[in-house]
Amino acid sequence: MIKRSPIRKVRSKPRRGQPTKAEKEVIRDQVYLESEGKCELRNNPKCIQGVLPKDGETPWDHWHLVHLKSKRVHGWGRDNLCGGCWVCHLIGLHTQGGNGKIVPLKSGGAEYED
Repeated sequence: MIKRSPIRKVRSKPRRGQPTKAEKEVIRDQVYLESEGKCELRNNPKCIQGVLPKDGETPWDHWHLVHLKSKRVHGWGRDNLCGGCWVCHLIGLHTQGGNGKIVPLKSGGAEYED
């Protein structure tokens, strides 16, 4: 019988070319300041207007950092990032065209409903 080590659950360092946690936090702060804490997406009629807090306990009470295209392919550049409210991010961006039709997640996670 071959003795094997347990499967590692978390990466010890980021993927090649990806920023570290500290660098991601700096990028998030920069985008928050540039967007002034407001939603830049505005792709849903129920968009939350006004300034949103940067952090919160649940996904429904704070500002979101949004990748417009795949972060693995298009990266963490400012042209691929914007700020948004949870309505525009979770409902408008993660559904087909924001029309309320639910798109299943890849890993069998929860679905977002309107």
